[in-house]
Amino acid sequence: MCTLTYIPIGSDDFFFTTNRDESPLREAEFPKEYLIGESFALYPKDKMAKGTWIMCHENDFSLCLLNGAFEKHKHEPPYKKSRGVMVLEFSEFASTIDFIRDYHFGGMEPFTLLVLRYKYTRSLEEIRWDGETFHYRKLDSSKPYIWSSSTLYTEEAREMRQHWFDNWLRQCNNFSGKETINFHKTTGRDDAFNGLVMNRKGKVKTLSITQIRRKNRMVSMYHDDLIKEESQDIYLTKKSLK
Repeated sequence: MCTLTYIPIGSDDFFFTTNRDESPLREAEFPKEYLIGESFALYPKDKMAKGTWIMCHENDFSLCLLNGAFEKHKHEPPYKKSRGVMVLEFSEFASTIDFIRDYHFGGMEPFTLLVLRYKYTRSLEEIRWDGETFHYRKLDSSKPYIWSSSTLYTEEAREMRQHWFDNWLRQCNNFSGKETINFHKTTGRDDAFNGLVMNRKGKVKTLSITQIRRKNRMVSMYHDDLIKEESQDIYLTKKSLK
């Protein structure tokens, strides 16, 4: 929920990969399928808030949440709702525009939400809520991107991470799920404060790396728990109750 990359493959497939930087006290369950309304979604669950930061849904879309909007904000709890619970509620809306128009954002902590759709054609949308208003833009889904949470990374650190990403894009000859995971696991390893796997004196650290993969119309989720040193790869099945 604090570092995200999007790597398009061809016209339909992709790798959507995120590092979760959190307090080690915020444990999460390994990904599994959950019923949301009448449809199923695959995601790791935050044990404390019961929400998630990354999800793939059987209705052909995936979501990833980052804390903060544009710049670091003042943390002023209590907030109305966990941002991770909002991710689960997104599926109640027919479109991203409906979500922006009808969801009650007031009282929620700032966030950035990426919406990746691939039912007919691939599309990528970005929503930022700064605590007062939302900011929406549609991105070019044929281009790769990196995002870093504004709550943990200064503008200078975000620019440095963009530079690392650009260098990797130029040097990588095979954009595979494994190579992307390796980028997320090893880049900036000498910088414990701002590296992609970070550790700030044990108070906040990278707890896991999660990747959504789409290949030949099949969607799977890979989850690597860096604390337990355990990983899992699971496919999303289509079994809607509708």
